[in-house]
Amino acid sequence: MDQQVAILREQRRKSYLVRGIAFAIASGMCYGLYTGTLTLAETQGVWGEWFAGTEWGNGNPALSAFVITFVLAALAAGINDVFSGIWSVIVCAKNRQLGDLWKTIKTRPGLIMMVCAIVGGPLATIAYIVGLNSATSAGNPGVIVPIAALNCAIGAILGRVFFKQELNGHKIVGIIICLIAGAIIGGTSFAALGPEALLGCLFAFIAAFGWGFEGCVAGFGTILIDYRIGIAIRQITAGVLELFVMFPLLAILAGEAQVVPQLAAAAFTSPALPIFMLSGFFAMPAFSFWYKGNSMCGAALGMACNGMYAFWGPFFIWVIMGLLNIGGMAADYPPLSAIQWIGALIMVAGIFCIAINPADLFKTSKGGA
Repeated sequence: MDQQVAILREQRRKSYLVRGIAFAIASGMCYGLYTGTLTLAETQGVWGEWFAGTEWGNGNPALSAFVITFVLAALAAGINDVFSGIWSVIVCAKNRQLGDLWKTIKTRPGLIMMVCAIVGGPLATIAYIVGLNSATSAGNPGVIVPIAALNCAIGAILGRVFFKQELNGHKIVGIIICLIAGAIIGGTSFAALGPEALLGCLFAFIAAFGWGFEGCVAGFGTILIDYRIGIAIRQITAGVLELFVMFPLLAILAGEAQVVPQLAAAAFTSPALPIFMLSGFFAMPAFSFWYKGNSMCGAALGMACNGMYAFWGPFFIWVIMGLLNIGGMAADYPPLSAIQWIGALIMVAGIFCIAINPADLFKTSKGGA
């Protein structure tokens, strides 16, 4: 009898683990879809005119380089995350969690999630979109995605610095592998595409730093928050800060505060708006499935599976922008060169090496045999 109970417990544990891995892998795929649809949105309607540096609307003058690079990135991030927050609240309402959402906002874990949103939103997401836009203008937005995936390696280092988490041999090896892969992708991008690609990789690295810090703090302080509630708090906070604080603030820093209402009105009446709604929809599970997967299969393994967006990001950009030709790119549009695809796969291997000790897998396999 006891043996049968033990067997049932082990089967349930394995089933739970497999489901957690599935959630974590799905989060990486959704992140790739979020990246692809967001990149597409910024090629449509008035967005295409803005980034082309031409007159837009009813004879409005071309935007300055600072506005195109930073102000539009804040606007795009804000629109995407506000829609993502709306989708998240709808999910909470469907699951009758609106009361829990309101209660959680006033708790310490809820406050920690807001801090995560400040780092992961206005800092990391805007930097990520600046990187995407810079690489897009160079002709290849996909190259910055694996650089942003360095957040796993950076998170391991920051976890050691801030929370004294263990940083043993296999994690150090994984970090080195990720850095080498990042250097391969960044170096070949600069050689092939020029300084705009280098700028994109630089901001992608800033995004990786922000998301790495967010992952440390979120994993340390929000374990008691349901993943649907957690993502609602994160996305609403991030979207409000990006759209109503960073967007006008950056315009003021550029000395062009007068363009804020014009840009906002044009963006919210653009044909690209439904695509932003779609990118926000994919951004919701990209983060919420990450939280859910981590809680089911462990933060390390969940982070590794999610980190596969180093591959999924360029893949879905290629499918949406090139293969389907929705964004006006050629069917053979290359999101990465052959050596960059290899670099992306090497980075995925490095992420798994950070998360899981290969020696433990070998022992398990040997023991099972």
